[in-house]
Order: sequence, then C-alpha cells, then structure tokens
Amino acid sequence: MGAAIKRSQRALLAGSLVLSGAVTTALLGGALPASAASVVQTIGVGSAPSGVSSDGTHVWVTNLGGNTVTELNASTGAFVQTIGVGNSPYGISSDGTHVWVANAGFPGNTVSELSASTGAVVQTIGIANSPSGVSSDGNHVWVTSVGGNTVTELSASTGAIVQTIGVGNSPYEISSDGTHVWVANYGGNTVTELSASTGAVIQTIGVGNSPFGISSDGTHVWVTSVGGNTVTELSASTGAFVQTIGVGSAPYGVSSDGTDVWVTNVSGSTVTQLSALTDAVIQTIGVGRSPLGVSSDGHSSWVANQLDNTVSEIAISFSVATTNLPPATRGTAYGPVTLQAADLGVSTSPNTTTLKWKKIALPKGVKLSSAGVLSGTPRVKLTPGPGSVTVQVTETVTTLNGKKKVKTKTTVQATISLTIT
Repeated sequence: MGAAIKRSQRALLAGSLVLSGAVTTALLGGALPASAASVVQTIGVGSAPSGVSSDGTHVWVTNLGGNTVTELNASTGAFVQTIGVGNSPYGISSDGTHVWVANAGFPGNTVSELSASTGAVVQTIGIANSPSGVSSDGNHVWVTSVGGNTVTELSASTGAIVQTIGVGNSPYEISSDGTHVWVANYGGNTVTELSASTGAVIQTIGVGNSPFGISSDGTHVWVTSVGGNTVTELSASTGAFVQTIGVGSAPYGVSSDGTDVWVTNVSGSTVTQLSALTDAVIQTIGVGRSPLGVSSDGHSSWVANQLDNTVSEIAISFSVATTNLPPATRGTAYGPVTLQAADLGVSTSPNTTTLKWKKIALPKGVKLSSAGVLSGTPRVKLTPGPGSVTVQVTETVTTLNGKKKVKTKTTVQATISLTIT
C-alpha cells in the first residue's frame, strides 16, 4: 500500500478529511427521475459524523470526532439521544434488533453492540487492527479490519467471535445480503465475495480504482471507486461485472434500497441518485460538506456530512409505483390496466392534487390515456418475450399563499416491465 493511501487512511480515521468542490443540484443528461427526491431537512449531530444506518425506525450516526453515536427518529428526523461508544467510531449497522459500531481508533479496536430498542450499550467486543466497516444480516455480523486485511464474523445473537477471514488489501466497507458478503478492498482494487453461511472466500473480483463503499440489495452489488469517480455494478448472484457508471468526485459511501442507489461524492458535497432498475443516473443532489456515509430505508436516504456535523435527509416525494404489468398477448385486447403513483403531495382544500400521464415508448397497438390507463390491442407482428413501456406522469399540487393559488408541478419518468406473449 502506497504512502498516499496510508495518508488518506490516517486522515479519515482522524476525522480530518477535507476535500473541496462546487455544490450542484441538477439532472444529468436530461434524464427524468423515476422518483422525485430532494433534501427535506438537515439535522445537527455530533463531531465529524461518518457512518449512518437506518433500520426504518431509528437512524444511527457515528460521530468519529466525539466517540459517540447519535440516534434519530426515522419518521421525523428528531433527535433522540447521544450514546457514548469506543474510540473513533466509523462503521455502523443496525439489523433492527442490534446496532453494531466499529470503533477504529487506538486505543480502541473494538465493536460496540447497542440495543436498537433503547440505544443502551450491551457489550464491547475486541477486534484487532482498526475495525472500520460493519454489516449485520440479522444472523451474522461482519467486521472489516483495515489494518489487518481481514474480516471478523460475529454471532448476531451473542456477539461472540466466530472466525477471522483473510480478504484483500485494506478492506473498508462491507455489505451482507444474507446470502453473500461483499468486501471492498481499498488498497487492492478488488472486491472479495464470501459465503454468508460459512464465511468461505468464494472469489476475488477486480473493480475500479480505490474501491471504498459497497452495498448489495440482493440483486445488484454497487461499489464506489474513490480514485475513478465511478460506481461498479456487479451481479449479486454471480459476482460478474455488469458495468461502470460515472458519478461525482471522490465517491465514498453507497446504499441501495433495491429501487434507488445513493452515492456520496465527498469532493463535490453531493449525492448521486441512480436507478437500481435501469442503472441510469437520475440526478445529483447537493448536501452538506464532505458527505461520507449514506443509508436508505426505502423512504428516506440519510447522509452523514462530516465537515458540517450534520445529517441530510433526502426523501422520495413522488414516484411511479407500478413496477410490473400483466402480460400482453399479441392480437388480443389488453387491459384496461391503470398505472399507479405514490407519495403524492397534498393540495390545499378544496383544491385537489392532479396527475397527467404521457407515453414515451409503448409497444405498437398499446395506448395510454392521460388518466394513466393502458389499453388497446398489441400488434400481431410484435416480437414475443420481455418488453417494457416507458411513461411520464406530471403531478400538480395546488396550495394557497394567502388567497393566491400556487401550482407546483413535478414530472417523473419510469420504465415498466411488460412481457409480450
């Protein structure tokens, strides 16, 4: 491992990572989001927040410079409590019952177990060589030791050490989907795949320059490359390389909820939103300075802004809820099938929120009404097999500013699977 990499590691673990860049919020490539997302609030936490994990009920944030964890309410973002843990806490993972905190500093070299229901410290477990990343799948807890090139497996029910497994050079982040465990080896430009049931090494996969963050949603594995400004997508079933996607500057953290993928760009103070369904870049969202950790619970994405001592909440506010359609038979009347949207805004009574649908790409013979109803008769000459429809929907929310009506329009686009038979 080169001196430059060692300096980067020391700076990160000291909580002194300082990178600069312009804050931007823009759609990339003219793409329209499948779900509209924006920063809805910024919440003050402890010193140098670095890791974050949301279990859908609680949000847990490691404060690298304060040796604490901040607990927030996942439904409101309200502050709940501050909990003292070990020295230089970095990685954190909640499985809904236990919360596991990797305390990387020396003296330290420990993992703190907290109760997810109360936040109380249950126990402290010794883990050698700067434990950094941690991931719990509810049965096993996996902890990377960046200084030892190892992963330690703990029992999620007892916290007992099960085994230590050799992986690649300088492993930072780790993600378990319950079947496979994926380790980003920063110094080796590789990902190590382990079996979640046995801990055995399955394979080592070459990825981009300086892989740091990693997240598996059970279908895809997403790996950030700090030195390449990219995200590498792997297949979760085989580990095969799928593609490389350009994102922002110095991407560190990544979290996939199966629908959207969220990537923190440290130098740009932004988050890149990708579609987990189409792999397209949806948009880049400005957040706080030096965003590191990110965690999505499917409703909100929580971002730890290290230099601002804050957490940004990015919320999905409007989306196309329909993800699959009944098969369409060639030469046979289809539907009618009504498309659905979710997370609509609320208009001021007596005004109502309205939707207007528009076709972008439909199989020949299929029609879409402005009310979102698919119908028609698919052409006989269509090729049978997997297909899709691509649609846009515009939401108009009418509110009152005094007596004046204010109309806010949001347009999202989605591609929905449709099999032709």
